[in-house]
Amino acid sequence: MERLEEIMKRFFLPTKEVDGADLGKANVERIIRDCQKSLIGKVIGEKLINFVGMKNFVNQVWGYPRNLKIFELGPNLFQFSFKNKEEMTRVFNGRPWIIDNQLIVLNQWKENIEYDKDVFNFSPIWIQVWDLPLHWLSKEVRSIIGGTAGEVLEVLLSESWGKKGKHLKVLVSVDITKPLMRGTIVKLNNKAIWARFVYERSPDFCYKYGLIGHSDRNCRSRNEMGRRSMNLNLAAG
Repeated sequence: MERLEEIMKRFFLPTKEVDGADLGKANVERIIRDCQKSLIGKVIGEKLINFVGMKNFVNQVWGYPRNLKIFELGPNLFQFSFKNKEEMTRVFNGRPWIIDNQLIVLNQWKENIEYDKDVFNFSPIWIQVWDLPLHWLSKEVRSIIGGTAGEVLEVLLSESWGKKGKHLKVLVSVDITKPLMRGTIVKLNNKAIWARFVYERSPDFCYKYGLIGHSDRNCRSRNEMGRRSMNLNLAAG
């Protein structure tokens, strides 16, 4: 990137413009303290969410934390400023959040986060792992099976069999710029079994390519990855 001083050399600026404005360290530090109790959220999808729509979502789903302030930073980009860190932590740990069938990727504020596009490429998603033998159903397998989809954040083992049997439940930080996995092959002692993934609270995505934010109804087979039927499994709720 071209340095600022090199750019400025090409322009003639009056003295007042050159002098600029000194923000003052104390003023900036106060703003930083406020920002440290805020989350930056980006809505991943083709539908634009306006300020009123986001405010209604926060009121209904988050219970509108006391003294919460919402700022619209750009298209589908919002800042949520909390009065206390306890409320912020509660919302952050409750991920993933879905608004109008679209994923909200939440990150804790850091300096210049609004300009960092890569920070919104990952989001936690709950994945159920099915069709494994009973003696393979342990929390110890989480780093192996869940790790094929991304970084494992939490793992649960269903307490009851139910009508469909027992399964693992894993919260995984998924790279949402890549297709969702339909499952993975699990191997043990030369035996291979297909472990099926079922996604909970899944946002809009393309059933053909498995891409979050690329909706199925708007897909025109224009993806460069080529055709393939995802046949992804979704869990209710």
